[in-house]
Amino acid sequence: MKLAAYGPLLALLALLLAGCQASMHPKPLWTAPQIEAMRAAGFMQTDRGWELSVADRLLFASDESRVDEKQAVVIARIASNLQAVDIRHATIEGHADITGTRRHNLVLSGQRARAVANVFVGAGFDRDNIRAEGLGDRYPIEDNRTAEGRQENRRVVILLTAP
Repeated sequence: MKLAAYGPLLALLALLLAGCQASMHPKPLWTAPQIEAMRAAGFMQTDRGWELSVADRLLFASDESRVDEKQAVVIARIASNLQAVDIRHATIEGHADITGTRRHNLVLSGQRARAVANVFVGAGFDRDNIRAEGLGDRYPIEDNRTAEGRQENRRVVILLTAP
């Protein structure tokens, strides 16, 4: 058989190899504008995804889950900036210190997460794209034996794992 007879077969083989090569280099999860917007909002890349940085965490008073007006403005701006770069999914985790019972802290931390999620929804996020979860007092980041440590533990963290 002459080499010209293999032309269509060689062309098909080249297409298949090109497809394999493309699948070896998957599309990045985040675009450059998305990464820039997350960094500008104070998010930092962690092993869990992009997480709101410590300096910009949302803190609450003891036994409180209401988002004050100043925080709501900041949260709404973050949500709007994320949407502007087509980031439409978020996990919002509420946390508590140890001053209540385990059950009370779990409920309170869930209320905190939902309060922040409501601000995201008010800023245009689809509620179905937000997971709000209360984690209680299980994950302290500071020592609960001091007033300052307890204040740091009464927080909400916004986590981004997919655009």
